Amino acid sequence: MMARSLLALAALLASSNAFAAITITQTTAPAPTYATTLNFDEPGTPTGPVASNAFASYGMSSVIAGDGAAIVNDFTGSLPWVGSGNAMYGPYGIFANFSSDLTGFSSQIWDTSGPATPFGGGLSIYVFRQGELLAAGSFTPAWGGVGKTWFNIATTDGSVFDEVRILGNGFFPETFADNMSWSMVPSPGAIAVLGLAFGRGSRRRSAR
Repeated sequence: MMARSLLALAALLASSNAFAAITITQTTAPAPTYATTLNFDEPGTPTGPVASNAFASYGMSSVIAGDGAAIVNDFTGSLPWVGSGNAMYGPYGIFANFSSDLTGFSSQIWDTSGPATPFGGGLSIYVFRQGELLAAGSFTPAWGGVGKTWFNIATTDGSVFDEVRILGNGFFPETFADNMSWSMVPSPGAIAVLGLAFGRGSRRRSAR
C-alpha cells in the first residue's frame, strides 16, 4: 500500500526536486560525508533480513523495505558495481526514519527501474518530517555500472527532516543503498544533559 501511494505521488512530483529549503541532488562525484556514517561493514553490523530497529544505535530508529524487512548482504559477487562489501537491499524501496531531526543525508543508490517513461520507471526520493512531505525528486537511477550513484539531501534556513523514502518506479523496483551518512540535530534531552555537565564543570572551576 505504501509503495503504491508513493508511486502515485511520484507522477505528480516528477519535475520537482525541492520545495521549501531542502534540495535533493544526484551526482557522479561522491556526496558530502556527514557526522554519522553507515556502510553496513561496521563490526557487529547484522546481515540477512534485518529488524526494523537494527541500526537504532546509529540514530536510524527504523528502516524497512517496501515489502517488509530490508536485507543487508555482500552483493558484489553478482552485482560487482553495487557498493563495496555489504549494502542494503530493499524490494519496492528503502524507507528510513530517524530518532532526531537531520540537516543532511547522503548515500549511494542503485535501482533497477531505469529512466522515467510515460509508463513508469525512474527513481523517486521523498523527504518528510513528522509525516509531512517536505521535498521530493525524480531521477534516472544508476544500474549495471552506468549512471550517477550519489545522492545528497541538503537543507538551508534551519530546515530539518526525520524520514527519507527511496523508491524505484519500475514494475518490480529493487533498490540498493550503501555508504549512508547523515547529520543529526541533538535531541532536546541531549542538549539539556550537555548543558548540565557544562554548568557543573564551570562551578568546579569557579570554586578552585
